[in-house]
Amino acid sequence: GGRYDGLVGMFSGKDVPAVGVSIGIERVFAIMEGQVRERAEAEGKPVRATETEVLVCSIGNNMQVKRMEITNQLWKAGIKAEFGFKPNPKMADQLNYVFEQAIPFMVLFGDDELSSGNVKIKDVEAKTEDLVAVTDLISELHLRIKAATARKQQQELHPVPPPNLSLQAEQA
Repeated sequence: GGRYDGLVGMFSGKDVPAVGVSIGIERVFAIMEGQVRERAEAEGKPVRATETEVLVCSIGNNMQVKRMEITNQLWKAGIKAEFGFKPNPKMADQLNYVFEQAIPFMVLFGDDELSSGNVKIKDVEAKTEDLVAVTDLISELHLRIKAATARKQQQELHPVPPPNLSLQAEQA
């Protein structure tokens, strides 16, 4: 903070009285971020650093262009999607990324799925995987994302408290 009487004049040529104030917004955000991380850790959940709803993944080599095509279709449909930049990513790396970023859905495919006109949708939280036609992918994802959002809102309204492990140990 303080007075900055000459600062405006340096740029405008006019003598304008001025003062400055600093509220340390970075500090406020750092405290808020720490609180979010503590809450997520207590609940055993990762902090979502992205709004991505779907990670488009492939099994096998030379699938980068197809991942890009499917991701582009999802973007056009208003679905927040991304794909890995590596030409031939390992499945373990793709799965790790999904878990680290808490991305709720994966679209998976390889040569077998593509040759039959299908892809797999994996619901990461529900731990389910379903084969769907590529032509039905967008409508299926919209339904699943909507259902997952409703499920999350319901959990926020009616949270289930974590089990009291010490109480359970005493009762045993």
